[in-house]
Amino acid sequence: MDLDEVLRQMRDARREAVHLVGAGKTAGLSKIGGLPHLPGAIEWPAWDGEPLSFLAQIALDEMQVPSPLAGLPASGMLYFFYDREQSTWGFDPEDRGSWKVLHANAPSSVRRDAPAGMPHEGVYPEKPVRFVPIDSFPGWERLRVPADLPYAQASRLIEGAHDARTAAFAGMPRHQLGGYPDPEQGDEMELECQLASHGLYCGDGSGYKDPRAATLRAGASDWKLLLQLDTDDGAGVMWGDAGRLYFWIRSQDLAKGDFSNVWMVLQCG
Repeated sequence: MDLDEVLRQMRDARREAVHLVGAGKTAGLSKIGGLPHLPGAIEWPAWDGEPLSFLAQIALDEMQVPSPLAGLPASGMLYFFYDREQSTWGFDPEDRGSWKVLHANAPSSVRRDAPAGMPHEGVYPEKPVRFVPIDSFPGWERLRVPADLPYAQASRLIEGAHDARTAAFAGMPRHQLGGYPDPEQGDEMELECQLASHGLYCGDGSGYKDPRAATLRAGASDWKLLLQLDTDDGAGVMWGDAGRLYFWIRSQDLAKGDFSNVWMVLQCG
């Protein structure tokens, strides 16, 4: 196998995605960080008695590009929140509730103040974003590459595939709606979401070996990447040790506009 064959596999498996790129202050409401335009009727999410930090809001009618996710609402606002201590990584079923994704049909016209008890460091710098359609390609682990390739050849193929896959981001932070994830660790997050969301611990091998996993495994294909948030110096955010947050949703839930069961994974190198 050579690099051309790997690149052909990647092209054949291409998915549409949207890159969230830093924009000027005259941009719309879509942004990373800052304070949300959250309607007063919606309670600010909390976990273990502490308010969650606001991560991002996506004004869906501002996209003006083809949606990368079937069933994604065409209007309204998506809001993303997460534990400011970054104490959960998504491999433990007990992590549920430490992140939250909300959808409002009509955002507030003004920013919502952070709730009482939110420390200064729990509000991130505001970074307006705009939407750029990109091609998204699968990572190395998703390709049909022989496992017995010599190390030197495999290294060259992995590097070439990585360069081709990340070129669309043009060196900018890899904030992304839809498409394939850009993993920092293992590229089986769909299965991790499926098992952890059904009560199996995935911080070691026990959940994957549990007898229930065999039945649940088929449902891993239902999970789609909703949003990937990168470490971003310009937005004053770092996830773990320069890692990324990945928010996943089942296609059935997306079709119903139900964001209550979104699962999040944090990965870092």
